[in-house]
Amino acid sequence: MKRFVIPLSAFLHLLLLPIRIIAFAPNTIVERIGKVPIEKLSFSSSPQFAVDIISSATSTLQHYEDMQLDYVNKSPIGKGGGTAALKFMQTKLAPVDREKIRIAVLTLVDEAHRQRAANSAEGRIILGICAENVDEALLGLKTWVPTLNLPRGLLHGMDVDGVPIPPEELGSVYVKYNTGGCMTFTEMRRGGMGFDALWRPGDAVLEMYDGDFRGVYFNLELEDREFRQFLLPTDLFLEDEEW
Repeated sequence: MKRFVIPLSAFLHLLLLPIRIIAFAPNTIVERIGKVPIEKLSFSSSPQFAVDIISSATSTLQHYEDMQLDYVNKSPIGKGGGTAALKFMQTKLAPVDREKIRIAVLTLVDEAHRQRAANSAEGRIILGICAENVDEALLGLKTWVPTLNLPRGLLHGMDVDGVPIPPEELGSVYVKYNTGGCMTFTEMRRGGMGFDALWRPGDAVLEMYDGDFRGVYFNLELEDREFRQFLLPTDLFLEDEEW
């Protein structure tokens, strides 16, 4: 199966379509870790303080991940409990919970950006968007990418013998977004894309998906080498009335 590539200009246009994203400004959102407002945090001022902040943000996301897994184990609906996981995100996360999750994500992403600026081999961020359809997947890209100040690249899609498949015929899809670039040779062989599939920072690939999970797998690689991956709501950075 050959690949279909949405031109960079078109991808940027998709991301720039009008949509209301929750704005994060120091004077409107203040999350206190200890007694320090998040807008006044300076990771460079104290290495140990930076470690504590990263640990706190990680613990916050892990707390909700554990709650979700517990909910799924008690009611394993859908393949692998995917439907139950979605139900948990839709019904068990209060606005205050979503706020804590957003701030934890932004804290970790800020550290990833800092590490990437110091060493291009560090601070990679990967988003795995499991969506009901193409529109929902693009909604995830259009809200997560600009909110987290991530690079924008090419969106690689799917076709049959070079003929693009209409979005409505794709059904459920999975989009893998990567800030680090460079798809592995195994992934290139599996996708049949050849060397054209060498990713640039900000590239994403869209594939058909038959699973029941919905949401965004948020994964980032920091220099401490701790594994961090969390399934979060696709609409996390979208105003409630827009979803």
